[in-house]
Amino acid sequence: MLESELSEEKLYAPELIDSLEGENWLKEIRKEAISTAQEVKFPTGQQEKWRYSPIHKLKLEDYELLDHKPENPEIRNSEIALSPSNFVEINDGYLTSRTNSEEYDVLHISQMGSPFEFKVGIDFFSQLNLALSPDPIVIKVERNTSVKEPIYVYNNLTVEQAITFPKLHFEIESGANVSIVEIFQSDNLRCVSIPETKISVGDGANVKYQQVQNIGQNVWQIGNLDVSVGQQATFDGATVGIGGAYARMESHCRLIGRGATGNLSAIYHGTGEQILDYRTYQEHVGRDTQSNLLFKGVLDDQATSIYTGLIRVHKDASGTNAYQTNRTIKLSEQTLAESVPNLEIENNDVRCSHASTVSPVDDDQRFYLETRGIPSEIVDTLIVRGFINEVVQKLPVTEANEWILSLLSDKQNLENP
Repeated sequence: MLESELSEEKLYAPELIDSLEGENWLKEIRKEAISTAQEVKFPTGQQEKWRYSPIHKLKLEDYELLDHKPENPEIRNSEIALSPSNFVEINDGYLTSRTNSEEYDVLHISQMGSPFEFKVGIDFFSQLNLALSPDPIVIKVERNTSVKEPIYVYNNLTVEQAITFPKLHFEIESGANVSIVEIFQSDNLRCVSIPETKISVGDGANVKYQQVQNIGQNVWQIGNLDVSVGQQATFDGATVGIGGAYARMESHCRLIGRGATGNLSAIYHGTGEQILDYRTYQEHVGRDTQSNLLFKGVLDDQATSIYTGLIRVHKDASGTNAYQTNRTIKLSEQTLAESVPNLEIENNDVRCSHASTVSPVDDDQRFYLETRGIPSEIVDTLIVRGFINEVVQKLPVTEANEWILSLLSDKQNLENP
């Protein structure tokens, strides 16, 4: 099931691309992407985009590519807890099962009638994903279609020592409405995942998207979420980050059409020696666009969080409203939190703000609870729940909230009150 290790010599060899299935047009795209990756080179911590990250510790040659779809993988599956009517299951980058629906289509890229246009960032890992994703998937919701039940996408990692490249595109056409829950999960494997999810929101469409990262504590994830929002369309997105040794997610939200709205929120909870890394880009291209970002993190033990956010307003994006807030509480003195919000504004007719705080648990708040008879060992848990509740209320796909709250509760080692 595993090919040889992903050495630099093998990575850039033509035989690697030729070994992947796909139409000739897809192979040409892959060849161009691997050439670009070679030019861009593997990132270093000296680059601003990778500042504070442990990227120097990742050695691609320590991992191996899968040469075909996994057979009968053992997975930690949340389907039983959620019992979804609509689901798509992707194991190690390969589509393995799905429900059939008249409300949307699930297509292998090879089923597209004409060459598919991929737009990815000019960075090493996005190009690597484009080159090496074995089974890119497109989920398409037709014009003016309302998908009644949420679509659950299970991105499972199942193979020890593997490096995988899941690639998923949602094409949400104009006037459509859909809710999506994308779940990244694994057992406690030692592996690397480099997923890429793109969501195109057509004019007047509404998308609710919830991402849950619940991978094992030895997994590295370097992910990218790329969203484009059309005229008078709305994207409500949320992330819950729990697992991973080093888990990084870049979220790009581009508000292209006039009157577009993009909301981003997140809850992340790091323990042990976890490193949780979030990079966000709120990009305002069209006029009268609005974005609102709220990320809240909790750190314990020796965990680290990294948050870097940028609001960019283009010169023609008058009437922009853009807000960005990142708040982190530290339950241990050994934790480390870096928070770097940024603004880049090329138009004067805007309202923009950013805020960032990193602080320990408030002693007065702790004292107040303890004097009312609450045992000290659960005081911090109650404070954490109160702290994250503001984001919990913003989670857009309410059908998954009970399950998500149980995951957060397990992370805190306490049952829900």
